Amino acid sequence: MSSELTIGAAAKQTGLSTKTIRFYEDEGLVPVPRRSESGYRLYSEADVIRLQLVSRARLLGLNLPAIRNLVKKALSADCATFGDELRDVIARQRAEVESRLRELTALRNELSDLEGHVEHCCGGCDPATMAAECSFCGLIEVQDEDGVSIPREGR
Repeated sequence: MSSELTIGAAAKQTGLSTKTIRFYEDEGLVPVPRRSESGYRLYSEADVIRLQLVSRARLLGLNLPAIRNLVKKALSADCATFGDELRDVIARQRAEVESRLRELTALRNELSDLEGHVEHCCGGCDPATMAAECSFCGLIEVQDEDGVSIPREGR
């Protein structure tokens, strides 16, 4: 890329929308670009590289402050310092992903259990039975005074 690009060309090259590029400018993740005489934004090769870095950091699930810090380091630190920072970011993101995976696995298991209850109710209960009276309903639980779930039959 030997010349400056308009926002549309920069968007095409980075895979970002023009709206996203303007948002990144507003958030200070990329500098406000130079303007042509007719007012068009003009992006340099360095701007496009920075946009690509921001885009990749977003794909990693980083929030805007973390991206801002990472971009600052990428453009001001030596490779060893930036590498150390990036390893720390990756480790934190990996831990967050692992935590979310555990939560989502628990949610998937809960949904499977609930689906089993619904299947039972739809196929095994008397159609005239009210859901609140069904002893097998997985959503309606009775709890004792300590908040412990007790079997509905025990009411």
